[in-house]
Amino acid sequence: MNIQNSQSIRWGILGAGRNSGKFASDFPLVPGCELYGIASRQLSKAQQFAQEYRISHSYGSYKELISHPEIDIIYIGTVNHTHYELTRESLLAGKSVLCEKPFTLHAEQTRELIELARSKKLFLLCGIWSRFFPVIRQIAQGLQNGIYGTPLLAQMDFCFKGNNNPQGRLLNPALGGGALADVGIYPLSIAQFLLGEIIDFSASAILSPEKIDLRVIINARHKSGAISALSAAIDTFSSREASISTDNVRILIPCPFWKASSAIIHHYGESVGSSPEKERIETIDQPYPGKGFHFEIAHVNQCLRDGLIESPLLTHNEMLKIDLLLDQIRLKTGIVTP
Repeated sequence: MNIQNSQSIRWGILGAGRNSGKFASDFPLVPGCELYGIASRQLSKAQQFAQEYRISHSYGSYKELISHPEIDIIYIGTVNHTHYELTRESLLAGKSVLCEKPFTLHAEQTRELIELARSKKLFLLCGIWSRFFPVIRQIAQGLQNGIYGTPLLAQMDFCFKGNNNPQGRLLNPALGGGALADVGIYPLSIAQFLLGEIIDFSASAILSPEKIDLRVIINARHKSGAISALSAAIDTFSSREASISTDNVRILIPCPFWKASSAIIHHYGESVGSSPEKERIETIDQPYPGKGFHFEIAHVNQCLRDGLIESPLLTHNEMLKIDLLLDQIRLKTGIVTP
């Protein structure tokens, strides 16, 4: 798909829930695109959403929006277990897709969708939005260029107390719930982005009676030689920070690290010992308006204008590697998925 710079990119949204609302609220911050349509299984809900976010078209079924010829790309913000089928339907209808994480619940589904998108020459991306925040990109570039030294160790956690409704999206196995799928993907994917591919790991999880993971801890070894401790939970709170240590600096990304607006870098130089005498503190400040989805939206728009079918910041191959890793963690810990 080639879209001229003068042409407005028309988006459609599937799902009128909370996350879709956050996504829609950032569109006024991105020039050159418009929210053309919103679809929900309930027309009244779609109409209310359209009125709130000034969307011109609303639909009472996903199929109506997917088949609309005026829409260039679809954002899928529905519950986890629907991602595979809705992405597949959208691609078959000739639409590019940005699908919320987790992309699918099984790596083989991810592989199938990537192959379908490639065969139809359509853009496809999993919405791990952390990749597109300027702070995360600056840290990644500094590590890749050796400015911050060689990464050796990282700790990242995303634990929160969610709704304990057993039929809700977090605790219902049929909906693809659990800590790993909901928030564990953030420390996992960011650790791989900053420290390199995970080549070995151990993992443990505390499961509900329905085999949904309430808490999960992953100790990973990266191809770079670094190691990381990654944790996620949906029944308790944590610092929700990220810390990356190299041979001469420590990088702290304060809460919320998955949508970072700042970072603190402690430069230790050649200091040794448990109480280093020489320390220089560098601060990265990148405040942003809105929710932060505009970074992802703008990146996708540029990919479409450049005629790309995958993002250079999160390639198809890396999407598949992340989902293969999620499958392996589920297998080792006994987490159940539909």
